[in-house]
Amino acid sequence: MSGWRRVVLPAAALLAGVAVAATRVAPFTSGSAAAPASEAERRVWSQAEELNGVMVRGNVAYPDPQLAAYVQGVMDRLFPEFKGVIRVTLLKSPQLNAFAVPDGRIYVNIGLLARFQNEAQLATVLAHEGTHFTHRHGYLGQQSLKDSAALATFGGMLGVPILPQLIAATSMFGFSRELETEADQVGFQRLVQAGYDVREAPRVFEHLLREVKSENIQEPYFFATHPKLKERIDNMARLSSQAVGGGDGNDRSAYARTVRQARLDNLENMLSMGRAKQALLMLEDTEHAAELPPHAAYYLGEAYRLRGEPGDLDKAEAAYRKAIEAAADFAPSYRSLGLVLLKTKRHPEAAASFERYLALAPEAKDRKYVENYLRAAKQQGEAR
Repeated sequence: MSGWRRVVLPAAALLAGVAVAATRVAPFTSGSAAAPASEAERRVWSQAEELNGVMVRGNVAYPDPQLAAYVQGVMDRLFPEFKGVIRVTLLKSPQLNAFAVPDGRIYVNIGLLARFQNEAQLATVLAHEGTHFTHRHGYLGQQSLKDSAALATFGGMLGVPILPQLIAATSMFGFSRELETEADQVGFQRLVQAGYDVREAPRVFEHLLREVKSENIQEPYFFATHPKLKERIDNMARLSSQAVGGGDGNDRSAYARTVRQARLDNLENMLSMGRAKQALLMLEDTEHAAELPPHAAYYLGEAYRLRGEPGDLDKAEAAYRKAIEAAADFAPSYRSLGLVLLKTKRHPEAAASFERYLALAPEAKDRKYVENYLRAAKQQGEAR
């Protein structure tokens, strides 16, 4: 079981909620000035620190220092005066989410990172979340979270019983329309100042909205919620229509090279959770699939096999064979092909596939299981 499902929060942690004044507060102007200004705000920061501790203890961070440094570099470009204060952590989760914590930490799921098409789209979300911190939205927006279903879903994702007051201090589910609009507007100006192509700003949310609608995603997280995505699109379209053209960060191939492994790991996470339809939405996109390594057809086969609709077994076999043709030394393709062949009673071919898998992966964790499949294929083949 992966680390992001094993987090345990001590029962004594995260005590009662904090009353927060409804009046507006001045934004932080620099990293050196970013500090709680009252006892109430200090309590909010203390809760944020507790959440950060949960993340560390639960081993939920995505272990790719180079990718983490890349994303942090984009954030530093957007908020240079907050370098060292706004700190980005990548999470292993495949959910469509990113959120800010009141003390300057920003969490980005690789599930969201994998959906972006270029750096300017990544920067759009980072600018939005960074503004939640600089403008102290966690402090301003903290209130009782009444959506118990949303709370239960988040707890199920991390395995953490977190109090509503803590969740309300993050941007996990979004803040009020006023605060979200401010994050859109100020974040957009950060994009302009950093020299990014602002035409990509509405496109990132349009892309996410298409996925949410096509797969009828019901997750309550901010970037998987239809109405809130539509508001982001409307705001960004209006802002970008008034902006002067130009800017960079729209190189799709460069971004694809940077996040290639994260995309593969995200696909594995999705498939391990049985999210075959969402994986297929990405893998059946020819442009997206072309940006993945040659063996990526293996994941397409896995998605078809898991979905299990009429004709999917044939599609899965074709995908596995394509993966083998493109990357003959990628062992998992042979194992999965063997399973399809065994299920369709082509026992000699199945046995050959299992043998090839074991030869390529002699130390495989599932070796005993595959050896059992191999024996079954040979025995059933001999019995015919």
